[in-house]
Amino acid sequence: MHATVRAALATALLFAPLSAHAQLPSVEQIYDRFAEAVGGRDAWRPVQGRTEIGTADVTFAGIGGTYTRHWALPNKTRLVIDLGVVTIDNGFDGTQGWEAQGGPPQRMASAQEAELSEVHPDGAHFLDPARYAKAEVVGRELFAGSEAYKVQLTAKSGQESTEYFDVASGLRVGTVNTTPAGEVRLVYGDYKAFDGLKVPTHIVQNSGQGDVVLAISSVTFGEPDASVFKSPLSGAR
Repeated sequence: MHATVRAALATALLFAPLSAHAQLPSVEQIYDRFAEAVGGRDAWRPVQGRTEIGTADVTFAGIGGTYTRHWALPNKTRLVIDLGVVTIDNGFDGTQGWEAQGGPPQRMASAQEAELSEVHPDGAHFLDPARYAKAEVVGRELFAGSEAYKVQLTAKSGQESTEYFDVASGLRVGTVNTTPAGEVRLVYGDYKAFDGLKVPTHIVQNSGQGDVVLAISSVTFGEPDASVFKSPLSGAR
């Protein structure tokens, strides 16, 4: 091989990874595009809360039932899945969290409480990458059939996760959370608009046990009644 050709080839190989990395958008650009795809930050900012209703299919157990989830600013949440044979009830009332799966409710683990206790100033908080202690675009790869940008995140609580954003649409198509029990993978799809705001209506949670499939049929924006977030605990851990 001619010396000039060899030198040119070596240079191309040396700088190829740098060029590929340079072509990646910034975290801010990815979140700006995501915000636009779901309706815009200005439209989400006034949202004080929301309620989702649908169905849950626990595929690995062969059972299904109803799904209801509530959120309210600044940091309240409640999830109830009624499978008939067992009811899953998890929530955070702004101070303490609880978990129940067919038995008496138990206090949520401190690490999970710390993550949920983060105060969200408005309804567009999930569209702001500045809420993370660290955020970095690390690549572009195939995720659940979509070509996606891969963003590694570290929350202020220390919780690490990875999010995936569809290259074509800008929508978030997945999240991988690192937990003490292992990785939990969420796949988001079938985005639909409710009052002009887009949310995923088909969510698949992959874990070591198997898949849980959520199909959301109704999304209502507005702060849920305060009683929804009333803790069933007596205050003892």
